[in-house]
Amino acid sequence: MIGLVALGASRAGADTIQEIVVEDNEKTTSDTVELIAKVEVGDDWTPAMVDLIKTRLVTSGLFKDVEVFYEPVPGGVRLHMLVRDKHSWVIAPAFYTQPTNVGGGVGFGENNLFGLNQKLLIYAQIATGDTYFVGAWVIPTIGGTRFYAQVDTYDKHSRSIEYAAPTKYLSNPLAVRRAYTDYYNAGLRLGYDIYRGLKLDTRLRAAYVSYSHVELDTQDNPNVTAADAGATDPANIPAPGISGWDVSNEITLTLDHRANWYGIASGGKYTLTFEHSVLNSDFHYYELNASAYKAWPVFESHNFVLKAHGDVGHHMPFQQEFLTGGTSMRGWLNNQFRGDVRGLVNAEYSVPLFEIEGLQFRGIGFWDSAYTTFLTTDNPERNYLPNSAARGLSPFKNSVGVGTRLFLRQIVLPLLGLDFGYGLEAHQLEIYLAIGLTD
Repeated sequence: MIGLVALGASRAGADTIQEIVVEDNEKTTSDTVELIAKVEVGDDWTPAMVDLIKTRLVTSGLFKDVEVFYEPVPGGVRLHMLVRDKHSWVIAPAFYTQPTNVGGGVGFGENNLFGLNQKLLIYAQIATGDTYFVGAWVIPTIGGTRFYAQVDTYDKHSRSIEYAAPTKYLSNPLAVRRAYTDYYNAGLRLGYDIYRGLKLDTRLRAAYVSYSHVELDTQDNPNVTAADAGATDPANIPAPGISGWDVSNEITLTLDHRANWYGIASGGKYTLTFEHSVLNSDFHYYELNASAYKAWPVFESHNFVLKAHGDVGHHMPFQQEFLTGGTSMRGWLNNQFRGDVRGLVNAEYSVPLFEIEGLQFRGIGFWDSAYTTFLTTDNPERNYLPNSAARGLSPFKNSVGVGTRLFLRQIVLPLLGLDFGYGLEAHQLEIYLAIGLTD
């Protein structure tokens, strides 16, 4: 094989791909392998493409072993791609415990539906905070074209806890209001892969929102009063917002140059999204979201990952507001901070601990920082808690911590996640455990 590569390299300056041979694939179709590799007969060929193609195939997460080589033929080269499929589906239970939310469920995940690199997820759970059903079907290419699609549904019954706005930097806001919400949502996304990871798509989403019960949260905060919720009667606490149809359109531009070499991430992903209410929606809002993800391999087996989000909205409904706390900022309670503007940064460094017959254990250290508040509280479709528009340093919160992840090379999803997060301003430790389908 080394001889074939070397011989091909001497001719590569003027070579084109004359033939593509896909071998060892038992489930993934050969056409799909070529689409993932982003090569086809007639393309120009250079030796550097060997590593690029191999990285694309490994990053897809579909193959446990990949080999790429080429040989000279009249007029160019014959490209060989040897790919051994991973086990692509899993039916598994899940259990997790987080601050204010403990539950479990069962899910089915198929990472390579029909051998076409399509994704199917069906998951249902019962929990103290969020009981929901989610289903999603991701089609990365429609008929071999650059068009892609996604169909999804998300139906949830949740116990939403609102906390008083932080009044000072060194504070740990207390619970005020509990709202029991029913949320039924369906969406359709259609997009186009423009060029080399640059994608543009639009998503139409329709949801119905209602509140079955609202009360003061005397369970978490025995000293709460009706005045804390902006009411005069403890038996008549207003819902956080109105009930009705939430219909919106979302436009997203994404540049994705990420790669993942068997658990070691590299490259970046950058996303810009604009979403606004449409048609006969009972809510009238818009929001702008920007996110950045960048990963660097360190010492070959270590990984440093930096994530940043910036979000701003106008007249956001309760169910769409930006949330901070819990898994988005470990060391604080789930959704302890909310607003119509948010800045969030997560830095994470991971190292290998040990491996047992394909089971990989990795340790992580992290720092999470966020600034979350309301720019305005004049939305007539929303009932805000008093003094929700916190200012100065009081909405700025931070946490540090350590954790571990357990991966099985034969499948894509991590099997276990355990994080210990310490809220620096609250001086409080929180623990987050997820077992099963954890990502």
